[in-house]
Amino acid sequence: MKRFIAILVALSMLCCMLVSCSSTSALEESTSPSGTSGKTATEDPIEITYWFNEDNEGTHAKMLLDRWEEYCGGRIKLNLEPIPANSYYDKLITAISTRTGPDVFLMWPSYLPTLVDMDALVDLTDAFSDWEYMDEVSDTMLETAHGGYEELYSFPRSAVVMYLYCRADMFEAAGLNYPTTMNEFYEACKELTMDTNGDGTTDVYGFGMRGARNGNQMWSSFVFNAQPDGDYYDTEKQPQMLKDEIIAANKKYIEIYKNGWAPPTSPTDGFGEISQNFKSGVTAMLYHHIGSSAAMKEALGENVVAVPVPASEDGTRYGVMEVTNLGVNAASQNQEAAIEFIQWLSSPEIQDIVCTELQQVPWLESVQSMEKYSEDPFFAASIDSLGFSHPVPTNAEFTPFSEEVWPQTFQRALTGEITSQEMMEILQDTLTIKDTK
Repeated sequence: MKRFIAILVALSMLCCMLVSCSSTSALEESTSPSGTSGKTATEDPIEITYWFNEDNEGTHAKMLLDRWEEYCGGRIKLNLEPIPANSYYDKLITAISTRTGPDVFLMWPSYLPTLVDMDALVDLTDAFSDWEYMDEVSDTMLETAHGGYEELYSFPRSAVVMYLYCRADMFEAAGLNYPTTMNEFYEACKELTMDTNGDGTTDVYGFGMRGARNGNQMWSSFVFNAQPDGDYYDTEKQPQMLKDEIIAANKKYIEIYKNGWAPPTSPTDGFGEISQNFKSGVTAMLYHHIGSSAAMKEALGENVVAVPVPASEDGTRYGVMEVTNLGVNAASQNQEAAIEFIQWLSSPEIQDIVCTELQQVPWLESVQSMEKYSEDPFFAASIDSLGFSHPVPTNAEFTPFSEEVWPQTFQRALTGEITSQEMMEILQDTLTIKDTK
C-alpha cells in the first residue's frame, strides 16, 4: 500500500512539472521577437527623433505620425521636433558637435562638407542599395545626395526646379509668344516694359530681377546656358566665371536692369518683392519654382503660366534644382530604426503626400507618372526641367559666395560701379576651392 501511494505522489509531481514546463514554453512563445524590430510584446518601443524646418510643422505632424504608426505597428516611436528656420543650421551643428541631437534630420547639400568633416553622418550606401525603390532615383538626384563623396551620406528627400512664370494676360495683350530661347526672352523683357498710363514714366516691367540674397539662382540660369558645359565649376572643379561666353551672357543679363526692363528696386529686391510685383502686374515675368504656384494661381487664376527656362540659340538650357536630403546621426543609438524611417519617408506613397502638401517636385518615376502631376502645368514644367537642371555646389566656398559675395558684387555691377568682367573676376576668386582635401 505504501508503495502504491509513493507511485501516485511521484506521478502527481511529474504532472506538475510538465504543466509548469508547458506554461513556461507558452509564455516564452508569446513574448518572442516579431516583425523586424526584435522587440518583445512587453518591451517599450524604440524611439527616434526627427528634426526638420519649422515651416513644415503642420504638414509633418499631419502626414507622418498616423501613417508611420500604421506602418510600423508601434515598434518604433517617432518624435517630431520642428526647428525655427532661421536657427536650424546653427542648432543642428551645435547639437551634433556634442554627440547629441536627433537620430534623423532634414539637411541641405551644402551641409555635407561640415557634417562629413565632423564624422557626424552614417554611411547610407548599403541602405540605399537594399532599398526597393533605388532604381527609380535619377542620376541627378543621386549625384546631389552624394555631394561629391564616394560614400552616400544622405537620402534624397525633396526637390524643386526653377522655371519661368509668365503673365498670360500681358503676353496676349502684347501679341507675344512665351519665350523658348534667350533672344525671345530678351525681346519679351523689352516689349513688355511700358508706360501704360501715358505719364512718361514706366510702370510695367518685363522681368522681375532678384538682386538680393539667392538671386544667383535666377542669374545662373540666364548666364550658364551660354555654353553646353556651363556651370559654376568645370569637371576639374575649377570655377568657370572667366569664360568669354559666360562674361558676355552676364553682361547681357545686367543690361536688363540698365535698359530699364526691370524695376528700379531690383538691386535689393528679394523674393517677397519680386513675387508681389508679379502678382500685382508690375512685372510680366518671374523666375521661381512650384513652391509659389499655389499663391500665384490664387492671385492670378488662368493668367499665370509656367514655362521652362529659355534655351540658348544652340539649344542649351541651364535650370536650377534645389533639393533637401535626409541624414542619420552617427551618434544615434538607434541607427537601424532611423534608416528604416528614412527609407519609408522616401517611398512613393509618402513622396506623393510630401509633393502634394509641400508643393515639391516628385523625383521617383512612379510618382511622376501619376495623372495629377503629369496634367498639372506647373508640376509638368518642373518635371520637364529635371533633365537639364543642376544642383548648386556643396563646397565650403559656395556659402559665402551665395550669401554675401554674389549679391554685393551683382549690385555693384547693376549700378555701374564695376563692369561685367570685373564682377566675374571677383566671383572667380571667391569660388576657387582653397582646400581640396
